[in-house]
Amino acid sequence: MSEQNIFEQPLNERIRTFLRLEYLFTQFDQHLQHDSAWDTHSAVKAILDIQSMVSRGDIKRETIKELERQNTNLQAFIEIPGINHGRLTLLIDEQKKCINELHAINGNIGQSLQHNELLNAVRQRITVPGGLCDFDLPVYAHWLNQSVEHRNQILSQWFEPFQTLKEAVKLILQVIRDSTDSIDVTAESGFYQKNIDSSQSCLLIRVILPGDANIFPEISAGKHRFSIRFLKTQNPAQRPEQEKLDVNFKLACCVV
Repeated sequence: MSEQNIFEQPLNERIRTFLRLEYLFTQFDQHLQHDSAWDTHSAVKAILDIQSMVSRGDIKRETIKELERQNTNLQAFIEIPGINHGRLTLLIDEQKKCINELHAINGNIGQSLQHNELLNAVRQRITVPGGLCDFDLPVYAHWLNQSVEHRNQILSQWFEPFQTLKEAVKLILQVIRDSTDSIDVTAESGFYQKNIDSSQSCLLIRVILPGDANIFPEISAGKHRFSIRFLKTQNPAQRPEQEKLDVNFKLACCVV
């Protein structure tokens, strides 16, 4: 069990997209560490989900804009005494490197995978319940029966077009999460509400609970305020109930 449970609520569509991409990148990395054909299949599904997300909008342009926005803001801190200038300079340089690499990508990210025959075949069958049985797609079954070294080599080749995007998303979310220290607050009778400072742009709400907490937050956020209800459930098949006791937790409203 982890020492703490962290729940995050994005406050705009761009950050929501980055969090979903991070989730898929993590999923891919986790399955790549294991040897079974089932893990390889899950890694393939993560690649297809990433490709689907990237194809829906101009992710490259949105990522570059966010990196440039953060980079400009961070450079304003260079002259401030007491700042870790070495770490800050390294972060600024890493952002610039990602920006240049994203600009160097011709066309949409992952565009080359659109012509991958096996991935296209899997994509067409994956939404059908049981649609990837051996008799449905024997070429896929044959590939999954290859050695784990061969499968992982191919998976790495397929993921390569997303590597720069992965690093960019990691940098973006790192800066956002590190922008604000968490504070100790209390939700009376399991409910907490706070106004959002209109002079600042809150991008991400983070609720931090002890790892052994048997409750979870339901976060609702609008333009001017957000609220948190803490819920508990003994049976996941039943509707959760609001906690009636006061809940002490850590809160961070990330602003960059």
